[in-house]
Amino acid sequence: MAVIKIQIRGEQSGTGATVGGLTGAAAGSSIGAGKGNTGAILGGAALGVAAGMVAEQLVKDRPGVEYTVTKENGMTITVAQNLVEGEPVLSIGQRVMVQSSGSYQRVIPAEQLPTQVKRPKGIKVVD
Repeated sequence: MAVIKIQIRGEQSGTGATVGGLTGAAAGSSIGAGKGNTGAILGGAALGVAAGMVAEQLVKDRPGVEYTVTKENGMTITVAQNLVEGEPVLSIGQRVMVQSSGSYQRVIPAEQLPTQVKRPKGIKVVD
């Protein structure tokens, strides 16, 4: 298993740009009159959109970790996941399990899982 700390880039929703644009336009509307006022409104809106996008991106970006795991069947997969506060980063050589549900995958420690189990009664294995 390989472990690399990464920065996960959050997706923009457009909220930051919208709020920034409206705030910038409102601030620009208090400057000048006539054509100067129109220019100030447009300039304020443009600056507000840019500032809002940057602010939203800063809030949405988060630390993460990328695990490259070779599974028992020999297949190698890479999983990027959020680094949750208080959750330790898994170590190279540590026994892990890959949780999968649709397109969602997460690597978690598997030390607590048994390496052997008895076949449950009533279960017939067919090869």
